[in-house]
Amino acid sequence: IELNISCPNVAGGVDFGTDPAMCERVVAGARKATALPILAKLTPNVTRIDVMARAAEAGGADAISLINTLLGMAVDWRRQRPRLGQGLGGLSGPAIKPVALRMVYQAAQAVRVPIMGMGGIASIDDVMEFLVAGATAVQVGTANFYRPTVCMEILDALPGALAQLGARRVADVVGTLRMPQPVCESSPAASCPG
Repeated sequence: IELNISCPNVAGGVDFGTDPAMCERVVAGARKATALPILAKLTPNVTRIDVMARAAEAGGADAISLINTLLGMAVDWRRQRPRLGQGLGGLSGPAIKPVALRMVYQAAQAVRVPIMGMGGIASIDDVMEFLVAGATAVQVGTANFYRPTVCMEILDALPGALAQLGARRVADVVGTLRMPQPVCESSPAASCPG
């Protein structure tokens, strides 16, 4: 069950999905109600996705689903009104991929449960980026609307992409991203994280 606690299209949805304590309580409530696997779908509209991912894991989520849409807006300047009925809505597709990759990476560093990555995936390169960043699986959304064959194309290309990294299985590449070490200045006022 994908427990969507992040939808910005519903009144109060974003506020609900940005509170770690509420996230944990909702996931815990769902956990008590079912033995089925629960994927907690989190909003990207937070400062610390690692905190939200840990809250979902603490509530009993079997996996974390990242990311839902970014809060956005469209304006009809001629009418001086928003184009969306609620004024604000969800931005999806290729525009959110860099944010999605960062959040998948950060969440994967923070929790032990699997990460379902999504947000702008439209090619095998996108899939591989998400896997290397820490996603154990991916979802393709928006690309299906403009290219209905995208999932078959990705599946056909997957063995070749894995082979380029010397891997046979998806699990062999999950979380293998090598981040550069921070460069610290020699100034006494400078500090280096970690």
